[in-house]
Amino acid sequence: MNKLNEKIVRFISVCIASSNEHLLAILFEQINNGTLTNEFITWQSKLKFPFELEFLAYDMLNEAAKKNVELMELRKYLDLAFMIAKQQKEHEPSISPVWTGPNLESGLIKLNTYDTVRYLIESAEQEIFIVGYSFSFREESVKELLKSVERAVERNCRVNIIVNDVENNFKEIMKHWEKENYQLNVYHWIGTDSSDYTSLHAKLIIVDQRKLLLTSANFSYHGFRKNIETGVIIENHEISRDIWKQYHSLMKENQMKRAY
Repeated sequence: MNKLNEKIVRFISVCIASSNEHLLAILFEQINNGTLTNEFITWQSKLKFPFELEFLAYDMLNEAAKKNVELMELRKYLDLAFMIAKQQKEHEPSISPVWTGPNLESGLIKLNTYDTVRYLIESAEQEIFIVGYSFSFREESVKELLKSVERAVERNCRVNIIVNDVENNFKEIMKHWEKENYQLNVYHWIGTDSSDYTSLHAKLIIVDQRKLLLTSANFSYHGFRKNIETGVIIENHEISRDIWKQYHSLMKENQMKRAY
């Protein structure tokens, strides 16, 4: 069965990678309805697979015939392979460029900064960790992001925000924060007496130690809507946790001070 399993896995993997999952759904439905047989010609006429999938399906069916595997049994193997492949894809590391700027015809970068930040906040299940140089909530669209953070608190998410200038940033954040103050943890960079590092200039968001946005954009209308800004979003990679640990080490060593 090993050879058949390999061909099933290959067929399923190419279906998913080529965004042809809808063909799998049709395939499963027609097997269940009894409209397909073990003969490839019925698959070819009813499913209209693209060339690469057509070849892989033919190869898989031939191997199933050699092993005397009936169609409903093959369906079970396909189901299992599909479930495993989907789970693996969901947990694969991914990195995508993000930017604030004009929408060019070439469309090389699909993700904009504002929508990416909103996606991260709304997807949080346990923790939102934000580091920023400057925060401004004067515009409604940016206020809405803060409301998304408040809704995350209602989901019992812990929220940590690290800022550079405590006086201006803390006042700006708390002026628009509508939940209890204790539900928000704001820290600011103080360094050490001998520190040569003059400011905290990083801009990033880490969600659940699993998703990371590194960006040049400040948490503001201009950063999200008007400037030219560039960043990357990284998911399911250990680098997210490494950066989270790095900032927490500064907090443990008292180089960050809690503003509230």
